[in-house]
Amino acid sequence: MSDDGLPEAAETYLRALDAELSEIPPDAAREIVADVRAHIADALDSGRDIAEILAGLGAPGAVAGQAREELGLPVQDGAERAARTLSVVAVAAGVLIAVCVSFLLPSAVPVDPLGADSGEQGLVRRFGPGIALLTLLPALLVAAPLVLQGRARGAARFAGAAALALFACASGEIGLYYFPLALVAGAAALVPWAMRRGAGGRWWRYLTGGFVAMPGVLVTVATAGGSVGVGWVGAALWIAGPLVVGALCAYGIRAGYAVTALAGALVMISAMAERGFLFAAFWLFGGLYLAIGAGAYAASQPAGGEPAGTPGSPAPARPAPAPGG
Repeated sequence: MSDDGLPEAAETYLRALDAELSEIPPDAAREIVADVRAHIADALDSGRDIAEILAGLGAPGAVAGQAREELGLPVQDGAERAARTLSVVAVAAGVLIAVCVSFLLPSAVPVDPLGADSGEQGLVRRFGPGIALLTLLPALLVAAPLVLQGRARGAARFAGAAALALFACASGEIGLYYFPLALVAGAAALVPWAMRRGAGGRWWRYLTGGFVAMPGVLVTVATAGGSVGVGWVGAALWIAGPLVVGALCAYGIRAGYAVTALAGALVMISAMAERGFLFAAFWLFGGLYLAIGAGAYAASQPAGGEPAGTPGSPAPARPAPAPGG
């Protein structure tokens, strides 16, 4: 039980509701949370069970969404879901990069200060497992918004994206590895911010589709000019694939965004497996497509949400006191 007599389940619900109201003006958000708190207290006094009360209220996201509608603000629960999706993608990318830096860095990028006799040993073998924990710090940085509450989440996303961008630009060869993570972290901060302000629309789909299709267009032009020769496999991989996926993205079909993100991740993994002269180009190319595809996929998620316990029926954002019976 909390200090004012509410069960812990009610306090957990109220904390989640406050977090969902993070973009609503603070005074209005406090008033809504206070109204819901009073509604729960009145319902408990009338003898109702806490599980029944919370089910009747609906999911915190649905309550917050209707509050935004009543205040004339854009519905934002979809934006928060997009932010969480991108944060999860960023954490996965951060772990992948940490593995690459810890075990493969000397094989891919010469680091002279480490000594000429280090050979092909990875950083972990040369300096011990503690180095792996250090390389995981960027992944922990982008994971922070997943555990923070309320307005701190948005601030943490922007701060993490800025810190990673500075690190990627100022750390030389090692920073190159973290550039894709900086891109995904930037998408996790900017995509929900843009969604809440109604940015995007048809022009954004066309821009994304054109960017995704660009490799296919370039290879087609080079092949027609005779400067590049591709077989059937190359034509399918480098011409037909980007053009088809770009068309899906331009039409706003989510499968196109998902394929773009997956292709970017596979290019990064392939660059790790086949480290060569063009490693940096493929690594950055894969990271860019991962960020673009994941960002567009997250932004295209439905904005609505169903209340818990009462599918399909919206819950009131400012509930009236429960009847005495």
